[in-house]
Amino acid sequence: MDPLTHSFLGMATALVVARRYTPRGQVALAGLAAGLLPDTDVFLRNAADPLFFIEYHRHFTHSLAFSPVIAALAAGIVWLIYRVVARRSIAVTPLLLPAWLAGLSHIFCDLWTSYGTRVWWPFSDARVSLDWVAVVDPLLTLPLLVLTVLALTKQRGARKHAALGLASVSLYLGLAIVQHHRASTAVSQWLAQSGGTSPTPVQITVKPSIANIIVWRALIRDPDGVRVMAVRCGLGATEILNPSPPHYAAFATPADAVAAFGLSADSVQASDIKRFFHFSDDWVGVHPQHPQVLGDLRYASLPDDIRPLWGIHLQPSHPEARVEWQQFTEMEPGAVKRLWGMIWK
Repeated sequence: MDPLTHSFLGMATALVVARRYTPRGQVALAGLAAGLLPDTDVFLRNAADPLFFIEYHRHFTHSLAFSPVIAALAAGIVWLIYRVVARRSIAVTPLLLPAWLAGLSHIFCDLWTSYGTRVWWPFSDARVSLDWVAVVDPLLTLPLLVLTVLALTKQRGARKHAALGLASVSLYLGLAIVQHHRASTAVSQWLAQSGGTSPTPVQITVKPSIANIIVWRALIRDPDGVRVMAVRCGLGATEILNPSPPHYAAFATPADAVAAFGLSADSVQASDIKRFFHFSDDWVGVHPQHPQVLGDLRYASLPDDIRPLWGIHLQPSHPEARVEWQQFTEMEPGAVKRLWGMIWK
């Protein structure tokens, strides 16, 4: 999720589990450091390989196996800050458990989203995602922020306020799980009702749309292509907002995409396509407005839009050149208003 959520979740976690007599400032600083350190992988870049940064974001720094290293680094950072700024040494050992659990909070926080996290590295290369909340969700973050600030500023009750912050996150996640189940059930019912008029689906995924758990984005792949649906889960009945979604061209395997662009299976771009498929959890199709771009269909500015937020630009005439990473984050006029209308319909 966003750095703000990671920061306050890390601090709240550390404050809840720390020893009672460990100074609150040291504990909060250790939680903050551990909550942010896994995302330092965004600085891992390779100028010669445009896909290097997406391959190594949420990679080893987000794994359970690496979490003790994060804890040690976070505790070491706090020790160094006190040593340099306050010119005094502090005990590192009481900070290790709070820092470790704060680092784990970052991993689990990212697992709740739909981006994909290599939590089992080095034993598995799988990108795990639970698809419960969007990467940015103010309704999850704001109560946590307020209660953690109270834990840091109030003279008494730091542990209680921090625990309430974690409880607010847990309650919201519980509601998100219910909403995800409702959206998945609505898609299954829609498929059952369409019966013989629709090909048998081979892959289905349901993901939250940005900053809410009311309207969900569902992707359905079948032999004819991919369909995208917006599913609204309000207080009343669940509703498919676009009940007759068209099919869009998509590729089932990297080999299909390589063949479609006339590339050799052992070319550099074929290798990049394979890596992009792994990153996109195999939800890959041609951008409808850019025929040379393979897009990650999991994400769009609107839950019923097929146009991806990012993709790779291919150069079939230069198969040994690296692909180019492209982003399409500029929203069309009225998109925010339309999403708001879906939520508050």
